Amino acid sequence: MRRIYGLSRLMAVLSVLILCLLVCPVNAESVTEIDQMDAAALMALRERIDLRLRALGEYPFVKLSEGSKGDEVTALQKRLRELGYFNQEPDGRYRQTTINAVKAFEKAMGLKRDGVATADVQKLVFAPNAPALPTPTPSPTPKPTNTPRPSPVPQKDKDYAVYDYRLTGLMPDKYYGSRYRFRGTVLAMLDGGTRWLVQAERDSGLIAVQAFPAQRSVGDSVQVWGVYIGLTEYQSESGPVTLPLFKCEYLE
Repeated sequence: MRRIYGLSRLMAVLSVLILCLLVCPVNAESVTEIDQMDAAALMALRERIDLRLRALGEYPFVKLSEGSKGDEVTALQKRLRELGYFNQEPDGRYRQTTINAVKAFEKAMGLKRDGVATADVQKLVFAPNAPALPTPTPSPTPKPTNTPRPSPVPQKDKDYAVYDYRLTGLMPDKYYGSRYRFRGTVLAMLDGGTRWLVQAERDSGLIAVQAFPAQRSVGDSVQVWGVYIGLTEYQSESGPVTLPLFKCEYLE
């Protein structure tokens, strides 16, 4: 099979070279002979030919899936990154990030989402009219209001218990509206910065915080006093994750 694939690829490359010479005749003195080109020039020419064949849908694509490695995977990753589906540096290894990117493209095309780059899927990826991933419009940051806090104002010292994720995780409805405090580190900004993903201390896991406008950045250490308002879903690289959601009332 490898010999047949290699022969097919060689014939495709030769066909393109011959076609270029027939369609675009030039003065023989201006043509650089292939045997005069160094390795770098030959590899650049090969990459251009491969790219053109992929765009024409005439490239001898091979099926790529988890565990695949090499130049074919690198070319696929580069194209998916151009379209906005792959946000990593191409490394030629078909791992979870590449699977997720292929799934996202399959979703955009209305295909079965299995993360496997078959020859047909790759033809669609490299097609000139392949759809790019739409850029989500960030939610506007709410403007601060002068609405007074309800009375009586909860006191940080006595009205907020130390958060224990086991309580809200096992019985989320029972603890709805309860007040807790916790420390942690901001890992990411969600929904235009109106929600934060916080890694809590004391092995309390990941927490989503619905925060009032404040100057905070990823990596900042924070102490939050807030009201537990239920569960929310966070889309991680490995899939959706259900997290406890707090409405922040005090922040340091």
